[in-house]
Amino acid sequence: MSDEIQRNIGSIRLPQWGRVEQGSGIVPWLVYDDADEVVDPIRRYLADCVARDHSPASVRSYAYGLLRWWRWLRVLEVDWDKATPAEGRDLVLWLTQAPKPRRAPRTKSKKTAGTVNTRTRKRYLDDRYATRTIRHSNAVVRAFYEFWNETGQGPVLNPIPLDRRSPWSAVHPADSCSPHPAGRIRYNPKLPKQQPRALTDEQWKELFDVLRSNRDRALLSLVVGNGARASEVLRVRPVDIDWGEQLIRVTRKGTRAEQWLPASQESFVWLRLYLADDSAPWS
Repeated sequence: MSDEIQRNIGSIRLPQWGRVEQGSGIVPWLVYDDADEVVDPIRRYLADCVARDHSPASVRSYAYGLLRWWRWLRVLEVDWDKATPAEGRDLVLWLTQAPKPRRAPRTKSKKTAGTVNTRTRKRYLDDRYATRTIRHSNAVVRAFYEFWNETGQGPVLNPIPLDRRSPWSAVHPADSCSPHPAGRIRYNPKLPKQQPRALTDEQWKELFDVLRSNRDRALLSLVVGNGARASEVLRVRPVDIDWGEQLIRVTRKGTRAEQWLPASQESFVWLRLYLADDSAPWS
């Protein structure tokens, strides 16, 4: 490992090289270079992820993570198959202090960026890379190199190493496309501890009062009541509603498995009101 490499991390600026675009074939998202050519090592990895039944949203997320890695290697003048843990370590150091690129400067959100909302106790996004973003970047890059190591055509050295002092490092990942490796990644920043947030009854009433349609009230009630993701609830069809048992069927984001979830009586009231509206697509 080339730990002896010394770089002025703070002076590095990533080039706006390449782009992620929606593909027209089997792979839903692809990374293109500045010559409008598909980056083939990334394409082959993403194709393997598609074959493992990863969702288009996940493939898109992996593509953006690898585009950032390619830009990083480009500014360091290191080929992708020659990268070492020094490059992985230095990317983490860079992400912890670099500002995120913005298409336009902040205006109204400038005062609240990075602060905590006094009512919801949720932190507003700032112009720094979040801890979860850095951890996701590490996991995607590591999974990419694990894929190429398994094929026997890529580098043996993974630039995102596991911490060998961790008891979890002996567990081998079962899926080289997974962004959640089994062992603890050496350079992963620790997640900040978050206190649970809750709305008071009065705040809940205020929130419902500002919603403009029975559709929005039904969706919010379902998401809060059964813990499903908003994207899962948005895909619910009439056939996915069991009115008698008060259940809705969703397709889980990670496993893609169908699951029936209980919903509150209030949720079904809002669903009935929504379906009674003339604008409801199911009516």
